[in-house]
Amino acid sequence: MRVLHLTTEFPPVIYGGLGTAVGGWVTASAQAGMTMGVLLVEGELVLDDPTGSARYGTAHPTGRTRLGTQRVEGGEAAVVDPQGIRYFQTRWPEAVDAGVRLARRWQPDIVHLHTAMLWPIAEAIQRQTARPLVYHVHSVDKAEYEIGQEPHAWLEHTPQEAAIASADRLIALCRDERDLLVGYYPEVRERIRVVGNGIDESAAAGHIVARERSPEAPTVLYSGRLVERKGIRELLAAIPKVLQAAPATRFVLAGGPPPLSGPEVAAQWLTPELVPHHAQIQFTGWLSPSELATWYRSADVLVVPSRYEPFGMVILEGMLHGLPIVASDVGGPAEILEHGRTALLFAPLDVDGLAAAVTALVSDAAVRRRIGQAAGRQVRRRWTWPKRVATMRTVYEELLATGATSLRPRAA
Repeated sequence: MRVLHLTTEFPPVIYGGLGTAVGGWVTASAQAGMTMGVLLVEGELVLDDPTGSARYGTAHPTGRTRLGTQRVEGGEAAVVDPQGIRYFQTRWPEAVDAGVRLARRWQPDIVHLHTAMLWPIAEAIQRQTARPLVYHVHSVDKAEYEIGQEPHAWLEHTPQEAAIASADRLIALCRDERDLLVGYYPEVRERIRVVGNGIDESAAAGHIVARERSPEAPTVLYSGRLVERKGIRELLAAIPKVLQAAPATRFVLAGGPPPLSGPEVAAQWLTPELVPHHAQIQFTGWLSPSELATWYRSADVLVVPSRYEPFGMVILEGMLHGLPIVASDVGGPAEILEHGRTALLFAPLDVDGLAAAVTALVSDAAVRRRIGQAAGRQVRRRWTWPKRVATMRTVYEELLATGATSLRPRAA
């Protein structure tokens, strides 16, 4: 099976859960025997190069190893990595023409769209080549605006509506997301399939699960984009309440758009009420995946205070490292986690509930250890990539078997 993924970001440089998830899907699918192609739009992403000054397959200025070798696939320039994943790259002005040309020459069985930003490409491919289209709804824009309270009115009217209306299959990340999609777009109910994301096993993370963590001065980690719907304001409001009960606690907020530094991000988010606690709060700014892994290894608690959370890749990352989690009882967190066993859940927007849950964990090392180890076992039992890929393959096979879209014969 040959699948072409359309995306704007891909590891090693990622800006949030989207890039992590797309990288995981593509890599795991390739390992499962499928032929993977990735069309990267403005995809100049190279290790430790957030500015994108070098492209896949070119020598990095630091002299690091190339990410792949240049080849020609179906008449198109590609970079092929050691796992056989094909990377095709284009810039925005040429993206639609490049996508259609690639679909005609490389002949994918399925086109898999990961962001509605690229809907014009997917629409042109669907219209001109009749390839079946899967749209992976990593987040519902209307829910970002209405539930997450993101202050961007354009989220109410985005290309996502057209992508949802036209895709042959829609991937929802959890049952709650399926219900949201049906509520907003009832006509698509029969085309939705629920397939959650996954995570790779890590020997280093496995060793951390059983390790004793800091009992005296616990570190509470937030990892992710710093935006309204992630509950950053609620987390910041809860910090003084936690420090009043557990004054040795340290808070680390990892994330922020590159190239902003930690102090620059802090200047955007720190309120006057937090000035007395400045020494207990650290903003890291944007981190590479390897830098972020260091914080997972050294933290004691992971907090996910989202108002709206379609899935939460950070939850799987925290569980993999044996971190007890405090999370909003919504969407993905509510489906992945079990209150009292692998996490402590609280109602979204509830600052007091958030503060109480964090305080309960930072005040009791034994509880942290019990919940964190249970989380580590659970993620390995249910959420590794091979289990997720098997479900996605079923979606692909179902779509091809139904003949929902007429397929042109693949060129020899």
